[in-house]
Amino acid sequence: MKKLSTFILAFIIFQVNAQQRNLAEKLGYSAEDKLLIIHADDIGLAHSENIATIEAMKKGIVNSTSIMMPSPWATEVAELIKDMPGLDIGVHITLTDEWFNYRWGPLSGKNAVPGLVGKDGYFHFDCAAVAQNASPEEVEKEIRAQIDAALAIGIQPTHLDSHMGCVFYGRPEFVVSYLKLAQEYGIPAMMVEGLFQQVVVPNKELFKEINLDQVKIIDNVLIASTEIYDSIGLPEYYTNVMNELQPGVNVLLIHVAYDDEEMKAITTRFDHWHGKWRQGDFDFFTSEKAKKLLEENNIKLVTWKEIGKL
Repeated sequence: MKKLSTFILAFIIFQVNAQQRNLAEKLGYSAEDKLLIIHADDIGLAHSENIATIEAMKKGIVNSTSIMMPSPWATEVAELIKDMPGLDIGVHITLTDEWFNYRWGPLSGKNAVPGLVGKDGYFHFDCAAVAQNASPEEVEKEIRAQIDAALAIGIQPTHLDSHMGCVFYGRPEFVVSYLKLAQEYGIPAMMVEGLFQQVVVPNKELFKEINLDQVKIIDNVLIASTEIYDSIGLPEYYTNVMNELQPGVNVLLIHVAYDDEEMKAITTRFDHWHGKWRQGDFDFFTSEKAKKLLEENNIKLVTWKEIGKL
C-alpha cells in the first residue's frame, strides 16, 4: 500500500509539472519563452494607490492589478477604469488590515464572520490571527462577498489572489474555498507550483470537488522583501529579476503609489511597504530603463486575462 501511495503521489506531481511546463505553450509561446505578469497589488487601498497604479499601467510596463474591496477607496477604482475595458484586474482577497490608523473590516458583516474580526472590531492585523480564529466557512463567505462586491461596482475580475498570502497561511481549507470559488466564478486563482505541491497534493481529499486539472499553475512568484529593500534596494533587485528571469510564466508582485501626505498617514509607524517604497516601485516601472530591460532580455508580458481564456 505504501508503494502504491508513493506511486500515486509521484504521478500527481508528474501531472502538475507537465501542466506547469505546458502553460506557456497553451498561451501560444514556446516552453523556453520568458513570460512575465507585472502585477500591482493593492489598488483600492487609497486614492494615491489608485491613480498611481492606473498611471503605471497606462504609461509604464505594469500590466495587471487586483483590488482590495474592503478598503474605503475601492469604489473609486470603478470610476477611474471606465476608459480601460481591457484592464487586467483581479480581486485581491483581503482578510487582514495591517495598518495602525487606517482600519476596515469584512464585507460580509462582523456578525456573519466573527472569527475574522479582532478586538477593535476590524480585521486582524496579520495572517496568523486569521488562521487561529477564523473558520473555513467564514473565510469562504468573505471571499464570496468580496468577489460579489467587485461585480456589483462593474468590475469583471480576471483572477483572484491573496493579500499578504493569508489564504495560504496555516489552513489548507482556506485554499479549498479559494480554488472552489475561482472555479465557480470561472476565473483563475493565482497558484504557484511549489505551493500547489505543498498544500494541495498532500491534502487532495479536501479538494475533491475541485477540478485540479483546470487550476492554472504558474512557475514563479517574485516579490521584494524587507531585507532586499534594506540591503541592495528596489532598483537593483528589479534589474536582477529582469536579467535573471527564467523561462515559463512568472508573476512579479509590486505596490505602486505616490509618496504623498495620504500614503504617509496611512503607513504611519511602518519602515517598509510605505509611501517611499511604493513611489520607488512606480518610478522604476514607468522608467525607460524598465522598458529597455524587457527588450534586452526578450521578456514577453502576459496577463491573467489571457490565462483565464484557457
